[in-house]
Amino acid sequence: MSKQFDQALTVGDPKRLLLFGAVAEAGSLGAAAREIGWSQPALSQHMSALEKDLGVSLFDRTPRGIVLTTAGQLALIRASEVAASVTGLRRDLATAFGLGGRNVRLAGFPSFVIGPLAGALGTLETSAADHPDTVTRHSYEVVEAEPPEALTLLENGAIDVAFVFHHEDEDPPHLDNASTIDLGEDRLDLLVPERWNRAGQIHTLADVAELPWIMGCERCRSTAERLCRRAGFEPRTRHITDNPGAIQALVSNSLGVALLPQSARRTTAVDGIAAISIAEVGTRRISALVPTELDTAPEITDLLDALRTLSLGGRDRQE
Repeated sequence: MSKQFDQALTVGDPKRLLLFGAVAEAGSLGAAAREIGWSQPALSQHMSALEKDLGVSLFDRTPRGIVLTTAGQLALIRASEVAASVTGLRRDLATAFGLGGRNVRLAGFPSFVIGPLAGALGTLETSAADHPDTVTRHSYEVVEAEPPEALTLLENGAIDVAFVFHHEDEDPPHLDNASTIDLGEDRLDLLVPERWNRAGQIHTLADVAELPWIMGCERCRSTAERLCRRAGFEPRTRHITDNPGAIQALVSNSLGVALLPQSARRTTAVDGIAAISIAEVGTRRISALVPTELDTAPEITDLLDALRTLSLGGRDRQE
């Protein structure tokens, strides 16, 4: 083995150096954990392991975040070089060979994966099977990831396409050297047990201010809480789950109300629920982020075209 590689391997897992770079840029372990979609304890363990491997302290913890030591400042320079090298290699390979027939790596949030993305991939597979002489069969790999984690995976070169969402009152996601492609709107419905709305009396968020709430993932929960506060009340959260089917099961059993995007009900619609469209709730936009050097690759454009032919919205909608 080359002496250069042998010495490098004694440092430990190179991924820890990239994680350290994320912590240094974020200014605290908590902020970095939120940005990359990790738990803070797991990230802290990796930082402790990196410091042990290097034999130095990389930063001091303070009430306001972290302060890099001299060793940490040097390590950050090298971490930036490693990140640039990894993304540069990916860019060089894409420029020279395109995707080269390999699997296209996709990351998307759960409700998008089980709904529109699964439908689009199925459409492509069926088309390739029915027309083998004229339609190219592409290969895809899918992982579930909430938007912050998906963006980090894309930035680090671990995936080729990140499917993300943002509420209409938020700024669209952005990454340098990546194209942001809008795939359309995904309306949010207020889900209430049918027996709680038999008289059709629920028309606004304020009408459910006294009812218990079922909240989803961290970003969805943040949006729901913001909308409720805008309507003049603090939601009383009773249950938390990021599983669309579980949210609907809880609602149908009269255990609370929830906000859920229509796309999440494409394949998991549950009986006993009134899905009410409320103007003040608004919509969220779904986007695909693709490295600029790949945004014209046929594997990517064929998938995006298939997604555009699908309705992102769900069903059983009550005006």
